Amino acid sequence: MTHGEEMSLGQFVKQLAALLQQKGVELPFKNQKSWHMLFYELKKLPVSPGRPKFLDELPFDWDAPYPKCQQSSEFLNALHFTASVSARNPLFDVIHVAPDVAERWAKNVNQDPDLKQFISNAAILAEKEFAAAPVNY
Repeated sequence: MTHGEEMSLGQFVKQLAALLQQKGVELPFKNQKSWHMLFYELKKLPVSPGRPKFLDELPFDWDAPYPKCQQSSEFLNALHFTASVSARNPLFDVIHVAPDVAERWAKNVNQDPDLKQFISNAAILAEKEFAAAPVNY
């Protein structure tokens, strides 16, 4: 069993995306500002049980009016390019995880209770961040 501190950015995004989709939350794609803000907020949280170590190592730059993390953008784009998720045409504003893919990702949810709690809390932050940002940019 992988503990939270061993979880990668990719594993975290997949589990978070599956959970958010189950809750009916739209996952922004074209305007990724809310993803960047989410990861920046998660990085600022104090170290706690279940908090993945990768958050400490995520680099952010301030070349935009908000902190940006190239790694998170690259991973989200890779999910789309590998057809793990789809984006609605013609705007590519929101990504959608196919139900069977979300189910596979959800089955891979780590059973570490601290990690599950951290991901659940991250989902609450994501819901607020995604709702605050316009979908189309």
